[in-house]
Amino acid sequence: MLKRVLIFLGVILFLGLLSIYYPRLTGKVVKEVDYDLEDCFVNRVIDGDTLVCDNETIRLLGIDTPERGEEYYQEAKDFLKQVEEKNIKILRDWEDLGKYKRKLRYVFYKDRLINIEILEYGLAKAFIIEDLKYKEKIINAEEFARGNCLGIWKGDC
Repeated sequence: MLKRVLIFLGVILFLGLLSIYYPRLTGKVVKEVDYDLEDCFVNRVIDGDTLVCDNETIRLLGIDTPERGEEYYQEAKDFLKQVEEKNIKILRDWEDLGKYKRKLRYVFYKDRLINIEILEYGLAKAFIIEDLKYKEKIINAEEFARGNCLGIWKGDC
């Protein structure tokens, strides 16, 4: 009986330690860091989710807009053009660069989070949002557009 209790306690201890150290062992530790807002000047808008700011390419984080030739491409690009040749603030999240070496950022203009507004107007879909600072806002904005049959979601209603 004592042997079973010791084995049981050993298993519990092992599982407890594993739960603490597993993220470090697998390399999947995401440190929550608060980054500072950066100022930049938008040189030009490339499409609905990409712009050039202080001569660096910025990809709006958490969204994906239609590509050239797709429905609502031009509307998304026109929406983002409101920041063209303007001073904006950008904010990074835990990942700095995307697969095409573009900076991944949230874009703030006049205290508005442009990434969220594009979603709310139905001009984008939520995109790779795991562990993002504004994950809940991104999900809620897409649900709002979808629920109100806006933009790209119009055909689903």
